Amino acid sequence: MLPRACFRCFLVLLAAAAVLAVIRGAAWVRERDGRVPAHLRSVATPLGRVTVDEHGVPTRPTVLIVPGTAGWSGFWRDVSSHLAARGYHVVAVDLPPFGYSEHDAAAHYDRRSQAARLSAVLATTARGPAIVVAHSFGGGSATEFALGHPDQVARLVLVDGALGELDPSSNGGVPLLRSAVLSQPLIAATLTNPHAISALSRSMLAKKEAAARWRETLRAPMRRPGTTAAYAAWLPSLLAADDGASSRRSSALRLMKPPVRLIWGEADTVTPIAQGLQLSRLLGAPITRLPGVGHVPHIEDAVHFLPALDAAIAEPVR
Repeated sequence: MLPRACFRCFLVLLAAAAVLAVIRGAAWVRERDGRVPAHLRSVATPLGRVTVDEHGVPTRPTVLIVPGTAGWSGFWRDVSSHLAARGYHVVAVDLPPFGYSEHDAAAHYDRRSQAARLSAVLATTARGPAIVVAHSFGGGSATEFALGHPDQVARLVLVDGALGELDPSSNGGVPLLRSAVLSQPLIAATLTNPHAISALSRSMLAKKEAAARWRETLRAPMRRPGTTAAYAAWLPSLLAADDGASSRRSSALRLMKPPVRLIWGEADTVTPIAQGLQLSRLLGAPITRLPGVGHVPHIEDAVHFLPALDAAIAEPVR
């Protein structure tokens, strides 16, 4: 017979395994809708097909929009419409594994891979260098793209960019979360959970009421089959302190060729304004500060964000 203490440990492990199985099973049930909105376009890249939402006339100057974590082109539809009305050709990208882009079976979600996807998308959709507007975690991939493909980037606009720790001393991350047994239930309970995502999105905002309008938009692509597995495969890219990307090196950032503009919410608790000011000094980039605004300015305060974005895009390069 097992000692009583061992038996209790066995029961705890069994209960934990049951909870993980239920959480993961709920995600399988949720992820049954493989339909892709008809207005989206699929673009072939060397790393799989990437879905984009295009607005405006293709012969006009292109603005490439790169959303952040769990964001996708639909989350930026108001900004896309605004820029198209101002005469730009807008390409809002679903950076995989988010939105409706193809999930990568090999989990190539590091910054250099994402930069390669962005390069391929613009090679197909744009007729010249694009203005790249990137938000939050998408800022790392966009910055890597600007460093590696400066001929394709006319200007880089970072909105509360999450570039992470610069010049990291180690890779960081949590090795245990590379296991699908742990990472998939974690993702199923948080990022792909329709109840948890609302609380997560509100936690990033200073103006909490802004989350309600976008709740269903955020949830929609999470109903795709394989979403939780794909997000779990992407998780190490989120947690890695160093994936070898140039955008993690101060020395590379100082040599950035395309001009950079920054827009930052002063009440951001995810990437605090201090990080924006550090980047501003490092890149020699002007920064527009939005008082009382959190991590997602384009949904929290469009009245002030859109003019700031217009200025950042159109401002003459000195």
